[in-house]
Amino acid sequence: MPKRVCVFVDGENLRHSLVDLFRGEFDASDYLPKKAVWDKLFDELSRLAIGADCERVRTYWYVVQHLDFFPYGLSRLRNQPDILRAILSKHEPFRTELEKLSGQALETRMLAMVSELDARQRTMRSRFDGWTAMHNGIATRHRSIEFRPAGAICYNLFERSLGQEKAVDVKLATDLIVLRDIYDAAVIVSGDQDYVPAVQYVKDKGKVVVNVSFKTRGGKLLPGGARRLNQMADWSLCVPYNDMKSLLGL
Repeated sequence: MPKRVCVFVDGENLRHSLVDLFRGEFDASDYLPKKAVWDKLFDELSRLAIGADCERVRTYWYVVQHLDFFPYGLSRLRNQPDILRAILSKHEPFRTELEKLSGQALETRMLAMVSELDARQRTMRSRFDGWTAMHNGIATRHRSIEFRPAGAICYNLFERSLGQEKAVDVKLATDLIVLRDIYDAAVIVSGDQDYVPAVQYVKDKGKVVVNVSFKTRGGKLLPGGARRLNQMADWSLCVPYNDMKSLLGL
């Protein structure tokens, strides 16, 4: 009997790994490689991890559900200049600039800063909506891939940078346990040690667990932090750079 396999993918972990692996070989602004045939990739990872007789039941791909922003709601403070200045001054370049201004010049510049931050928020919101549309397209085109939105991530409008996702790991760990009756083996694509207790639990229920990591051209192991998860898993699969490049069609 073929072993039933479910693949559990930490979406942000995978995305950061691909960016680090193939920096300059695909446009990171595309979010994910556009030419990838994802169902074939997950079938191959399952085969390499578990064996040729395995059957991939489903890939659960965990992504961020909500996008939050910092600072939030500045437009509502346009008529409260003292509060607005205090918030804008949390960003050192803005604070340095505002300290040199007063009167109407100060007010005008603060409103311009708010407009600039509002524009950044709209741009990031559009990107996030594009990621969601890409997820929907992948799920439609490829066999047995299901995106599981959960948690949130915060975008810093001052720094134009994303923070750490929250609660996505909880959803993956919970599903690993709750869905244990539909698989014989779990293939995890992540480097997050927070999954260790869930892995131990399903192993105690007789499940096989394999963690997948990737090796850069220079021999570095990605994602970082995978050591404890690799130790807890029954074994780990390390996919060489050239093999992953081929699987992704790059």
